[in-house]
Amino acid sequence: MDDPVREARQELLRVGLLADVSTDGVVSDHILRSWRRSISGSVDSAQPSQRFEDVDTDSILCRAADPVLDRWQNQLADTGTSLFLSDRGGSIVARRTSDSSVRRKLDRLHAAEGFDYSEDSIGTNGLGTSMVERRALYIRGSEHYSDALATLACAAAPVCTPTGVVIGSISLGGPIEIANPLMLSLTREIGQQIEERLRAASRPQDLALAMSFLRFTNSKRPTVVMDHESILSNNPGLPYVNVSSHVALWEVLNAHDWSSGGSARIRLDGSAVEVMARRVLDGQRAHYVLHFADLDDVVDTLADVPDLGQLATAQVAAHAGQLIRVDGPSGSGRATAALDARRNRPGSVEPEQFIASSVDQVQWLRIAELLESGTDVLLRRVGDVIDSNADHLKRLIADHQRSLAAGERTSTLLITSCSESATDRIREILDEVEPTVRTHALSRSPERIPGLVKSILHDVDPDGRHTMSPAALQAFVQWTWPGNIGELAGTLTTLVSTVRAPVIERKHLPQHIQQAPPRRHLSLIESAERDAIIKALDAAKGNKSEAATLLGMGRTTLYRRLRRFGLDDDEGTL
Repeated sequence: MDDPVREARQELLRVGLLADVSTDGVVSDHILRSWRRSISGSVDSAQPSQRFEDVDTDSILCRAADPVLDRWQNQLADTGTSLFLSDRGGSIVARRTSDSSVRRKLDRLHAAEGFDYSEDSIGTNGLGTSMVERRALYIRGSEHYSDALATLACAAAPVCTPTGVVIGSISLGGPIEIANPLMLSLTREIGQQIEERLRAASRPQDLALAMSFLRFTNSKRPTVVMDHESILSNNPGLPYVNVSSHVALWEVLNAHDWSSGGSARIRLDGSAVEVMARRVLDGQRAHYVLHFADLDDVVDTLADVPDLGQLATAQVAAHAGQLIRVDGPSGSGRATAALDARRNRPGSVEPEQFIASSVDQVQWLRIAELLESGTDVLLRRVGDVIDSNADHLKRLIADHQRSLAAGERTSTLLITSCSESATDRIREILDEVEPTVRTHALSRSPERIPGLVKSILHDVDPDGRHTMSPAALQAFVQWTWPGNIGELAGTLTTLVSTVRAPVIERKHLPQHIQQAPPRRHLSLIESAERDAIIKALDAAKGNKSEAATLLGMGRTTLYRRLRRFGLDDDEGTL
């Protein structure tokens, strides 16, 4: 039997995306748009979804949807239809069907919990396409892009938070012979019931963010409204925000002194982007409205603007290619800072590296020869040099400075040191060289942590198999990292080797990082309450309902306390 819908899709595949294809009376515009996206994304139409990952069945979405799905499963029993719920990424997080034979068929189609039904994964389908189109829709038979779904029909609708953000989708589907377009009205009703439960469980803070977003945003100016858990952005603002920038910005905004006014300018690290930040006090706690602009278009001075990074680029450029000294505590990224400073010199090769140990093993003659020949040298841990080598260090620095001043040398000497740990004699020598860059312990510069996490993950996971959830990254920022970057790198290396899931979540982190207190000071009562909650969660093996019972408080109250004390492991809140 001829299938005009399949023929229309085959014609689109044959003529290409840029060609005009007449589908009047065959498929709707939203199906045609979805087909084009599927072809553009090189989706394989010959097999069911192949992407699978563990899903969070205790997310905000699942907690709101489960009672609704259970109720409708009973009402739809013996109809041959099934209910599906996906998260915002398109992964199925819940499935309801009363027929065991239907379950087996769906399993063969990989239409089960954990499988990815986003458009990127499987092409045109109810769960994925309804979120992209942000509308309820009915997809029948060959309108699906995957041939495996051609015997099915489904109605689907996006599920939104009270602030209008798509958090997932709901779909009602079944064999094509029993399906009916009236399923669309039923699916809308189920979606609205889930949204009503989300609204009832939402924070008053969410409404405050939504009101600020409506008040301060427009269609052209890149605008973001954020608190510690949520981000609202218009389309122009999307390129400026991600998980790392959210966490870093939150730390800087929280640390800023707002007593002198409700607005501030912030320069993003390593970029030509300026942020105008406004502090808003509506709601349970403060949140921020951010407007982004290219620095090239800004004519006002940027003096006294806080910088998210550890390097002052203009300061570094003034010293690059001569004598660079980076001073700071061990493990604070001194060598990286020195190399970054040196990279402002175009066309230079990597320097030779030497470590100044506390014993007489420093190759002073070799270092001097390299510098004389034009080779750059990085001398690390100069603060560990013993007094018997002080004359060697003093002569090396003096000869290099003299040769540079006379124009006889083009090489760069890079020194990393910790003045606080050096002997008096070595400190006296170092004080003759003004530090180009000062690094700080991670406990003093938590805004560096998101960028460091990204860089270290790139090194220890070059295939990009793992990413970090917002809640996990927030826990990293809250931890004080007494071992500085070495501890951070070691922790990430262990997580990459032990976590099988593609997303490293808060629950995967070591217990001491999961339970790191917020950086704000807690009162004695708050500290005691936080400790009691941790003990109750341990006793209940992480079950929040049991923990709430042990503590004598309601589950909703416990969730509020978890968010306040930085113990919330709900990956869906960010």
